[in-house]
Amino acid sequence: MISRPRSLLFWLILIIALFLIVKAPVGTAHALLAVYHAVIRFFTALGVFFTVLVNG
Repeated sequence: MISRPRSLLFWLILIIALFLIVKAPVGTAHALLAVYHAVIRFFTALGVFFTVLVNG
């Protein structure tokens, strides 16, 4: 039910996202880029961790 794209949750998230983009486009862009870079750093560090763990 939640995964259907026309559910109430979908429209609520879409409206909130559009509101944030309209009210503060630069702040929203910076926040999204910060999250993107944090995720990239996390998975890079996780890859290094597993490489060291496997290789000893």
